[in-house]
Amino acid sequence: MEDTRLAGFLAGRRRAWAGRVVQQECERLRARLREDRGPVADRAALHEELVASVTARCRRLLRPAWTRVLNGTGVVVHTNLGRAGLPAAAADAAREVALRYSDLELDLETGQRGHRGRLVERKAALLAGAGDALVVNNNAAALWLAVRHLAKGGPVLLSRGEIVAIGGSFRLHEIIAETGSALIEVGTTNRTTVDDYRRALVPGAVVLKVHRSNFAMQGFTAEAPLAELAALCAEAGCPLVYDAGSGLLVAPGDLGLPEGESLLADDVATGCTLVTCSGDKLLGGCQAGLILGDAARIAALREHPLRRAVRVDKMTLAALDAVLTAYLDATGLPALPALAALALTTTELAARAESLRRLVAVGLPAGWTAAVVAGVSSVGGGAYSSAELETRLLVFEGPRAELEACHQHLRRQDPALVTRLNQDGLAVDPRTIAEDEMPLVAAAFATAWAAARDGVEHRG
Repeated sequence: MEDTRLAGFLAGRRRAWAGRVVQQECERLRARLREDRGPVADRAALHEELVASVTARCRRLLRPAWTRVLNGTGVVVHTNLGRAGLPAAAADAAREVALRYSDLELDLETGQRGHRGRLVERKAALLAGAGDALVVNNNAAALWLAVRHLAKGGPVLLSRGEIVAIGGSFRLHEIIAETGSALIEVGTTNRTTVDDYRRALVPGAVVLKVHRSNFAMQGFTAEAPLAELAALCAEAGCPLVYDAGSGLLVAPGDLGLPEGESLLADDVATGCTLVTCSGDKLLGGCQAGLILGDAARIAALREHPLRRAVRVDKMTLAALDAVLTAYLDATGLPALPALAALALTTTELAARAESLRRLVAVGLPAGWTAAVVAGVSSVGGGAYSSAELETRLLVFEGPRAELEACHQHLRRQDPALVTRLNQDGLAVDPRTIAEDEMPLVAAAFATAWAAARDGVEHRG
């Protein structure tokens, strides 16, 4: 800590956290020396190594946690890249409430405590045709709260073909176990009928149906239609919870998508007790979970003792409010980046790809070619898992080692550019590149190619 370089770097900053970094780096160095079992470098060399590692780590800690990414993959709702971007109005709304006070839980008319997010939830309910809605922090929380509230530790019926795993940690049977309920598996993996549910019903049971999200089943399959399942549950007097997944509020055809996912309003209209969905998939908003149902059910959910554990903050509510308002305002497709990207035509995509080709053509390395070719994009986010959206790609061909090096270098820049690399070459899908990002993509390639040239010259 007394080294002049570290002292200068830490001047004006709290030293306690830096001291912990020094301790951790010292321990890392000790562990490495114990493993090496070879001759130990002199003290001066170890000191220099330690100062360098501590300084580098401190600098990393002082940088923002996230790096901007240019998404050249063509995966619109890319989970690893933060799903899709929000409209400017949503970002502005979140920033506004973050910077200032607001009437988050104050009724300005009466001066009494108000309900957080009440107007936002009314908008969601109106758009989905539900009696009321509740916003929580994600769809996993929405499903967990809905099942826990309705089942109260009783049995939950679920098709064997819908016991899904999503992402790294969402395993549906584990979510149900955490609600305190026992899972009753219905039907078989590939075929589950309404009669299977009828035979499995027991007193006090809750029926759960789940959108499969990130995989599709083909061949000898059968699935109980939601409307028929809702009719069975109404007849038997048992609650039905449907996890709709994506939260689609516009017709798939308007987005250039095939049939395959139902509209949220249609799901609600079947008569399900509660319907849940994500806010950041095909709804086009921020991370949130929506629970939709009749007013009495939602009012009871609001009083659940664990609701507070899954509530959202004011910035999420502000962003979601702006997204829902975009639906209320729109006469056609709402002005949301995710929906706009999905709705792009092949003519528009070809024009974007050609524009990018012209931007990068002047710096193309020797032995490389760049061409606009037909390809496919994907929705991502676990929606439309088997759908392939026709697109136009800008594909670079060249020496394989150079393509791989460029692919890695692009990813390590700031902003980073994430591309596709396969047997056909290095590809950029303009579907997920905004118009104002095109110059940044061209600059990223120019930087990567310059680095490759410098590396060749340096090695020579």
